[in-house]
Amino acid sequence: MPVMSSHAPNDQSNVALRAVGSSRAVFFIASALVYAGAIVSATLTLHPYFSQTWDVQTFIHAARTFFDDAAPFDLYARSRAAQTWPYAYPPLYAFAAALALLLGDLTRALPDYAWARVPAILADIGVALVLYRSVARQANDETIARAAALLWLFNPITFYDTAVQGHFESAWLVFVLLAYASFEDARHVALPALALALAVLFKQIAILFAIPMFVSWIVGWLHSWIVKSPRTSQSPNYQTIKLSNLLLALTLFSLVVTIVCLPFLLHSDDFVFMNLTYVENVPVQTASWLVALLGLTRAEPNALTSDFFFLRHTTIVTMLAATLLAFIGARRGWSVYLTAALIAIAFFLTSKKVMGYYYVMLFPFLLAALLPKRRFDLVTLALVATTYIALAPYYAGWTNHAHWWVYAILGTANSLFWVWLFAQLTDDRRPTTEIAVSGQRSAVAISLGLFALAVAAAWLQPLVASTGSPIRAPIIAAGMETNALIAFGALLALIVVAWLGVRALTRETNARALALALVFAPLFFSVYTLTKESTAIFEIALKWLGV
Repeated sequence: MPVMSSHAPNDQSNVALRAVGSSRAVFFIASALVYAGAIVSATLTLHPYFSQTWDVQTFIHAARTFFDDAAPFDLYARSRAAQTWPYAYPPLYAFAAALALLLGDLTRALPDYAWARVPAILADIGVALVLYRSVARQANDETIARAAALLWLFNPITFYDTAVQGHFESAWLVFVLLAYASFEDARHVALPALALALAVLFKQIAILFAIPMFVSWIVGWLHSWIVKSPRTSQSPNYQTIKLSNLLLALTLFSLVVTIVCLPFLLHSDDFVFMNLTYVENVPVQTASWLVALLGLTRAEPNALTSDFFFLRHTTIVTMLAATLLAFIGARRGWSVYLTAALIAIAFFLTSKKVMGYYYVMLFPFLLAALLPKRRFDLVTLALVATTYIALAPYYAGWTNHAHWWVYAILGTANSLFWVWLFAQLTDDRRPTTEIAVSGQRSAVAISLGLFALAVAAAWLQPLVASTGSPIRAPIIAAGMETNALIAFGALLALIVVAWLGVRALTRETNARALALALVFAPLFFSVYTLTKESTAIFEIALKWLGV
């Protein structure tokens, strides 16, 4: 009788693990290549108004200061002197952009404005990888983890942030997520503290998302020191920590930030001005209820600032809100991702500067908090609503100031949505799971569809190549009406052909994805193909209506 090898089950298990690992590698490599190709190609076909925005030019200028013969630490002074919108961030992204531009100089394959986006593209992919790990760990489901990566990479909000505006929110988000992942392991405090320090060195706003971890550690230490009782199943879900480890985390965080920033600080006062004073004194630039508050409290009818206490101190208000939410989250046992998502919403409601590219910061935390609970419908609704809000008409210095009340109504409606989403996220009475398979497929199909629509609209821009102002009438430059009509027809045809192809391959109707693509097609076409701000079109419509 043949003898079965005792190693056979182990061999089969190893083969299965290798197959899963290979499949996962193929998935991420393919996703990364498709995403990078879509972003770079869209950047190259977008109108210079978007592909070479003031911000992108500022990043390029800041990066180039590291190459010349002048002192590298005069970055902020030189940016203030040379740029309309100076570099107003900690130095790390300028350094990352410098490395990308150096590679571009060596290869001469793409223009500077494309290379300036490379760090953000790599960070976008990094966020997808960390999200995959976090969701896989929480949900214990490979399919949901992959859905998280796809929903982050291939959505129209990430596209707007990276391809259209050329911003780098993902550069600090990836380090916040790495800190949270290490925090979940609860093995040490050094790595989370280091990751958070790096996040803050990319952008100041990351400090809001460092608060939940430090508050959780402080609450855990205070609880273990004051109560001195063993943990039970009813104990709050925060980490206990020794005072020495808490001090180590605070010291390491502060030390890393200080070491990097100190040379710039000692070189000139411009570092403090650009990173603190300049940011604090920006005018109201948001699509929220704060437009109504501005209109009711400002001294002049066209002023974009107000001496009203709340508007003068929105940074302090936002910091206090984040601290309060972190404390409540630590006491109630919220996941750090849920707390971070709520802090992002609080920022949207309380900050006087919330540009369209800021909204992307919500989604890594929202996906990590909701997908393990299979709340795909809420993720889909948030994605669709935020896609609109990011591109919606907003109050600006170049609008008709007599229309402030219209923008106040629009902004208040946006804020009501954020309040509603906040309530949904904190509703502990909701079931922990929803229908998984159909909701997951629908969410991914809608996200992919809107992302593809945005990319296609950008690809069609050269057919129009607008020579008019993006913020002034007319909507379509004289003589380009036929080209615009052909481009819009092509965009609609692409939507229908893509939908029919997907239906033939998957045998699924995906009617919601088709309907949403058709609804958003005019907006994407106006912004990405015609290169016309939605606010400009809105102002033209208001004038036509006699408002």
